Amino acid sequence: MAERKRIGEILVQLRVLAPFDVDRVLEAMQRRRRPQKFGQTARAMGLLDEEHILAALAVQMNLVPGGKCSLAEVLDYLQTAESGA
Repeated sequence: MAERKRIGEILVQLRVLAPFDVDRVLEAMQRRRRPQKFGQTARAMGLLDEEHILAALAVQMNLVPGGKCSLAEVLDYLQTAESGA
């Protein structure tokens, strides 16, 4: 079974975050007293929106065909799938 990509890696692949931003989020997560998920931390830092998290999760869970590699393509696919078209 293939190893699942991490959300930060996917967000870089989708060009939502830069690798530097991923490092900043990971550092912030280490400083927090209570555990928090990557997406929650990045959103609290103002680096991304909820739709970015949802798109990355959809990619991580293989809900989008492998050829969809841009944020716009993933969001379009999810919206089309949601409307049943």
